[in-house]
Amino acid sequence: MKHACKRVSQLTSESFERELSLTEKIQLKLHFAMCGLCRNYHQSLKMMANIFKHIREHDLKQDVQLPAEAKLRIQSVLEKEK
Repeated sequence: MKHACKRVSQLTSESFERELSLTEKIQLKLHFAMCGLCRNYHQSLKMMANIFKHIREHDLKQDVQLPAEAKLRIQSVLEKEK
């Protein structure tokens, strides 16, 4: 992966967690104009974020809760990852 693409993938991921600076936004737009792979990566992340947002909103409306057993399994896996 080229250095520029690596930086752009990092910024793309960060853009879903924080507001990018104007300079960072311009860097992304310029790079996306030249690099279809990074543009597709950004679009894929954006689509997944929208899907997860929709699922989360739906679950909140339905008051969906994970079963206690599932919560314990997830917690166990996360503890092993530490």
